Amino acid sequence: TAVVNLSSVHWTNGIRFDLKAIGEKCKLVGAKFIVDGTQSVGATPINAIECHIDAIICAGYKWLFGAYSLGAMYISESFNNGSPIEESWMNRENATDFKSLTNYTPNYGAGANRYNIGEISNFLSMPVFKTGLSQLLKWDVKCIDIYNKNLIKPLKNYCKSIGIAIEDDIYSSNHILGINLPSQINKNTFQQLLIESNIHLSNRDNAIRVSVNVFNTKNDIDTLIDVFKNALHK
Repeated sequence: TAVVNLSSVHWTNGIRFDLKAIGEKCKLVGAKFIVDGTQSVGATPINAIECHIDAIICAGYKWLFGAYSLGAMYISESFNNGSPIEESWMNRENATDFKSLTNYTPNYGAGANRYNIGEISNFLSMPVFKTGLSQLLKWDVKCIDIYNKNLIKPLKNYCKSIGIAIEDDIYSSNHILGINLPSQINKNTFQQLLIESNIHLSNRDNAIRVSVNVFNTKNDIDTLIDVFKNALHK
């Protein structure tokens, strides 16, 4: 095995993968461990070093509060001599010296700079991304994770009380929850009640995906539980 590539959590239901155990096995056999962190980075703490992750890449528009078209990447030093997908003057070693831009060089910037996109100095998107990341650092991802855990716990407990299978916390993320609707709930009725309650959820085949974050409140969860209760009686 040369490469193991997977999402940090399952995108449809938030099932958590044991990144540390997988990373340890990858290290044991000499495989690169590549993680798509789009579904959790910014909502769940991930220690790339502890999990032996060689590269973790994520879109910026989800839990990082950024804009479309930008993302972030951490790579280990083992990739420092790799070949970038995009060849740009902006990932060269003299890109920040505007007095000598015409002194072209084949040398890339230090470390991971060679993997930067062209026009990284996007004057509209980058300030948005930077502000989002700064806010996350102030809030602390660990605190966000705890907030989401406490927020979604009543919903998990209610689902269990009406016979819906919910994974144990060790296997379930705190910000994404997949719920398979029980047979006694009519899907169309449920969808209509969601609309009437101004609740926006994603359909995932026969399940719904509930995603919570810091802008959600206890009232949002209570309203969703009420939708379930009303749907059971119709």
